[in-house]
Amino acid sequence: MTASPTNSGSPASAAQRLAAGVVVLAAAFGAVSVLLTPESVRNTAMRFVIIALLGVLVGRGRRPARILLLLFTGLAALYAAVLALVRPMPLGWRIVFFAYGAGTLWCLWGLFRRPAADHFATRSVESKGGA
Repeated sequence: MTASPTNSGSPASAAQRLAAGVVVLAAAFGAVSVLLTPESVRNTAMRFVIIALLGVLVGRGRRPARILLLLFTGLAALYAAVLALVRPMPLGWRIVFFAYGAGTLWCLWGLFRRPAADHFATRSVESKGGA
């Protein structure tokens, strides 16, 4: 049995915690992004609002939102982590980029593993059974 990224007994609380992790990391990285390029405030704010809304839907067990969150944040996180490893930059920025990328990927990975993955399976079975 492999260990999951969370140590929670409840699938709903695990999914909510992981979705919140993605949102918090996006907020922190958005703040750093605005420091790097102050003219990107509007785009950064819109991106954060979308991620926050997706995070809320993921916390409520919406399966399509989990996929959208993965697509919307996963590629940017992977890019940030790779950029931190291959691009010459000061150590502080390298740590920020890698922490955002690796942390976001870790949280996203946890959404597709137990116990958080059970939250989405349970929601889809309940919605089909009640209709």
